[in-house]
Amino acid sequence: MASTSPWDTTSPASGGQRTSQDSENLEKKRARDRKSQKAMRERTKWNIQCLTQQVEQLQRALDIETREKSDLYNKFLAMSEENDHLRVQKAALQLRLLGNGQSPPNSASSPTGLAPYETIPINTTPTCMSDQILQTFVERRWEAYAFQTAGRLEYYPDKPDLSALFDGRPNRQVDETSSIVGDIVRSYTEIDTLPKKVAVHYLMSTLLKWEVLRTKASYQAMPEWLRPEQVQLERPHASWIDRIPWPKIRAYLINHPEVKFDDFASAYSVSFNITWDYDPNHVILTTANDEHGSILINPIYEEHLRQLKNWTVGDNFRRKFPEMTEIIEGYAKNEKHAGGFPEEMLNPKPLPHYAI
Repeated sequence: MASTSPWDTTSPASGGQRTSQDSENLEKKRARDRKSQKAMRERTKWNIQCLTQQVEQLQRALDIETREKSDLYNKFLAMSEENDHLRVQKAALQLRLLGNGQSPPNSASSPTGLAPYETIPINTTPTCMSDQILQTFVERRWEAYAFQTAGRLEYYPDKPDLSALFDGRPNRQVDETSSIVGDIVRSYTEIDTLPKKVAVHYLMSTLLKWEVLRTKASYQAMPEWLRPEQVQLERPHASWIDRIPWPKIRAYLINHPEVKFDDFASAYSVSFNITWDYDPNHVILTTANDEHGSILINPIYEEHLRQLKNWTVGDNFRRKFPEMTEIIEGYAKNEKHAGGFPEEMLNPKPLPHYAI
């Protein structure tokens, strides 16, 4: 039975009205949702169109930049080739300004008409970090030496100071040539024994000193086998080739440009060796003639490494470069076999101002 309580104010008419109102509100909400979704789809579509246009614009800009870089690289190659040929001309001009432009009787082998000690190898643009450092050093120091633009000429000792092989401090008391070479040698961890480090330092610093000074004395201070071959004076090549001890190997590398620095160095650095059957510590001497002191090469070891037959390569290099290995073995066969050093020579009495 329906309630007839006086407190019951709900009527059938008012309940139907609320149901109709709720349905209307629901339809309005759905309409708003559909409108919002449509607006969101339109915004998403517009964003995609904008991003697509930006990608197309960036792609066109990238294509233009790629073409410009390709053009610049081709120009760079052309300028590098031209620069290679200008290096020798620059050296000749500087020497003429110094009054050394006369062609000596024994200078027929020099393509510039200069004496052998006045003509350095023709190098291409640097191909590795050590080339970059050393070529920049030679060019700047030679210019300062030739035109005396520096306040003073750098000190070039008769013998390389090996202190930089053991002291990496920037304020160390070492001449600039020995210092820059020492830093480079220390960076090659593959050169892991004292005799090898000293030999490479001696070779590089002796060559570097001559390339800067270009005097007869600095030229004659180099081992004969380190002096440039004719092909080094005529054909542009990478600077690192000039630091290889065997002359015919240098010629081989110049004639085989497909042998790149990384390939050669990866095998050579771990394979080359100096045959030294004595105490490794005997390859150096320590001076005591000033407050700083110096570390110099033992004259006995210097004479030892100046004999090319004492430079060898190991199995790693032999497997990778059999043709060059055969050339290197040819040097050992052609040189006369010399005996070892007496023990008393390897443990000499202290020289004046020197101590082992």
